[in-house]
Amino acid sequence: MPSIRTWCLYSVIVLISACNGGGGGSDDAPPSPASMEDIPETTLEPELPADQEDLSRVYSVVANQQVTLNFADGATLKIPRTALSQNQTLTLDIIDSESGRSYRILPEGLPFRSPAQLTLPVSGKKTVIAQRENGTLTPLLSSVLEQTQAVASLIESGDYLLVERPVAQVSRQIGPACNPDATEQELRFVHVADLHARYGSPDKLFSRIKAYHNRAVQEQPYTLFTNGGDDFEKGSVAELRSEGTASVAVTKAMKFDVRVVGNHEFAWGADTLIDYANDDHAQVIASNSHHHDREGETPFNANAFSVIQVGCLKVGFFGMSSPPWNELDEPIYQSPIPDFVPEIRMNWHWEQIARGVVDQYSDQVDMLVMLSHLGVGSDEDLLRSFPEIDIALGGHTHGGTDFTQLSSGNIVLQPDFFAQGLSDLKLTYSLTDRSLSSATVEHVDVFELRDTDAEVEQFIADIMTEYAGEAYTEIALADAPLSKTELAQLAAKAALFHHGADAALLDPEQVVKPWVQGSVNQTHFVRAYPVERQPSDTPGFKAFYRISVSQADFAAMQAAQPTWVVETRDGALPDPLTLIVQKGPAWNIPLFFNNLAQPEYTFLSEVWESLDQYARHRTTNCLYLDSDRTLSSCTPDTVTTTWQFNNALQPFLADSGPSGLGYYRGSSSASPENETRFESASNLGVPLPEGVDSGIMAFPDYSPREGLKLTPNVPTNGSFNGIDKLAEYSVVMDIYWPKAAEQTYRAFLQTSVDNSDDADGFFEGVENGGVGISTSRSGYFGDAFTDTWHRVGIVFYTHEEHGLFKVYIDGKLVGSKRPGQIGERWAISDALLLLTDNNYETEDGYLNALLFSGRALTDNEMEQLGATQQELRLQLPTEVLQRRVRQHQSQPTF
Repeated sequence: MPSIRTWCLYSVIVLISACNGGGGGSDDAPPSPASMEDIPETTLEPELPADQEDLSRVYSVVANQQVTLNFADGATLKIPRTALSQNQTLTLDIIDSESGRSYRILPEGLPFRSPAQLTLPVSGKKTVIAQRENGTLTPLLSSVLEQTQAVASLIESGDYLLVERPVAQVSRQIGPACNPDATEQELRFVHVADLHARYGSPDKLFSRIKAYHNRAVQEQPYTLFTNGGDDFEKGSVAELRSEGTASVAVTKAMKFDVRVVGNHEFAWGADTLIDYANDDHAQVIASNSHHHDREGETPFNANAFSVIQVGCLKVGFFGMSSPPWNELDEPIYQSPIPDFVPEIRMNWHWEQIARGVVDQYSDQVDMLVMLSHLGVGSDEDLLRSFPEIDIALGGHTHGGTDFTQLSSGNIVLQPDFFAQGLSDLKLTYSLTDRSLSSATVEHVDVFELRDTDAEVEQFIADIMTEYAGEAYTEIALADAPLSKTELAQLAAKAALFHHGADAALLDPEQVVKPWVQGSVNQTHFVRAYPVERQPSDTPGFKAFYRISVSQADFAAMQAAQPTWVVETRDGALPDPLTLIVQKGPAWNIPLFFNNLAQPEYTFLSEVWESLDQYARHRTTNCLYLDSDRTLSSCTPDTVTTTWQFNNALQPFLADSGPSGLGYYRGSSSASPENETRFESASNLGVPLPEGVDSGIMAFPDYSPREGLKLTPNVPTNGSFNGIDKLAEYSVVMDIYWPKAAEQTYRAFLQTSVDNSDDADGFFEGVENGGVGISTSRSGYFGDAFTDTWHRVGIVFYTHEEHGLFKVYIDGKLVGSKRPGQIGERWAISDALLLLTDNNYETEDGYLNALLFSGRALTDNEMEQLGATQQELRLQLPTEVLQRRVRQHQSQPTF
């Protein structure tokens, strides 16, 4: 354990280089690991004078000593100070055989914590250093020819020799064969990175990305689908429940052409990574990772270098992973940089590997692509140093999109992250001189893509069913938006409930994404406290741990961290007491708490697991998750009204509830009743809802002076209660639009009581359009087909800072606005207008039933309403509630 002063200095250095944190990346280039030139020239003499005929040398190397060792023929091994953690006796042998001269460093398989440098004299055609393992020769990608010697960086001792430069072999072909008469060729990359297991949500981001790729291939057969790494962590409950298996399967189902291994791919250990790399479709690149494949074990099928023939162009790929992060959520750039897991050795000499790629392959391919997970700053540095690398398709930065064409003409591209965006790079190459003629990029917002890939969509649905059926199922209800401090306090209560400790002390800054009011589920818990297994193959750095401390130390800990939240059990605390803290502090008590002694610690659970258990407990007791208010489902409903339109004489008479419905007349001449009809579906020639005849309303394309007017007659609520507005409410309607209305935007909801501005909710005017309204980076959700009855619901949580609405079609949640987009404009003052707009964006249609509730209905209630039926009725009988309670009580613990 370093001193507190050392820790603080180290933290400052690291955080400056990785300001975005979270195991993701940084906009700035990190400090480069020690380059080959940094290794000193101090020469160590062998233990005994060597006989002229003896080709063996024995050296005693002291730990943390920088030395150069000589082989008998003048070859050298340079060992940096941080390579060895303890004193070692190294034997350097030379063995001559028919296959050539072998340079053996013993004991074999000794890891160098920082890469060493091997320099061998060259003669003839054998110019590349290779490693012999189990009888197989593997050329080192870090090997570079420097005049009369070959130089390579080594990550371990072993058997090395010179081989001829490897020939670039084409692994697969994409698109039609080369047209020999062509003078130029287009090439297209659909590139994503840092997807971080954001699959399985109602947004269907992965299937949208795949559909975009499919369309790109149809438009341009010379299209490559590439992935800049980090497919794991921060996203899916399915990954957590399957211990990585689900993310492996989903990544393979996307059928990328080429993808690189990112730092988060090591999260679940070597076996999961090996499975991830064994892809029948994609070329998986890991140029700075090495695994000892042993007989009888599944091999690590990632490639150091791969070539794909794309029409007339031979495209070479290599790519590297960024360093690991520790339990303090800091990237480790200081030597010695550790391996992620013991089974896979890492070479952190990025520059030497890039130099080796250029030296060995640049004249064997038409285009050299670095599929990188180093971050945009490092990508730019490497391409400036090696202009022979044409393109860096990047990842890891988490800083938004970036497209830079350097002065040398080579390109650095960084896409958006969390599956929110993709980058579409279109290139034109001259085939006469193999030069780049043009380059354009489009950064595409995935939320704006309408098409989905049915195969990927179904595959992910099956994965979610198998591993995380409740990932998006309502577990509890939140009464209000929570700050980070409030959510940390809730997590502390959950920790005590789940684990029965005496106290919890938590840092609010560990909260990533607080949820807002309304239904909450397991995914909300995971997004609030993402699981990032740092160091790799250990619990997440936010996980709960138990320690034992004295009452005096507990008081000192609170004083040392005054902004942290504390929760204690009822009654007097024992001495010593059991305390729950998160992993970073648990492993580093002296660092966080003024040099208090380091106690033993025990892993308990990930935070989301405790929140899940606590939420079920609260729901079982008919309480909101974050307040002691009784759930609406456990009390009589006095704010919900339904209209079935079965009474032609009194069509607006409510079946139940306090709200009123009638015509909106914006002027004395308005006469909406003249073209509105109330008859049976069969008389109107409309398909019967659920095959049963029903009374329905046929409404016209109302003018701006006409429509329906709904008067809530319920108490105001929520964030705008203080200004007498209804902030939280729900509207559900059984609606049928004829095919003729498909290409027109159709207003259905207007909060302006005089219809003086644009309506506030629309059906989208495109084929199979969705429901919603365009706001920043989100628009319409779901598929509301014409010539079909749909039960469409919108649940509003209006709020100036956290406001959103959710859209449901036929009982299924199909999308949600991002918090902060739905403010006072959508709150109801005196009345709500329906089916009208100030600019004539209306069409003829039919209503079977209507529901208005002066509260936000829950996901479970919307699911219970289901699809269009003869009647629309919200009811939660006692037996349904009791069954739900039993369901929550029977859920397994983690």
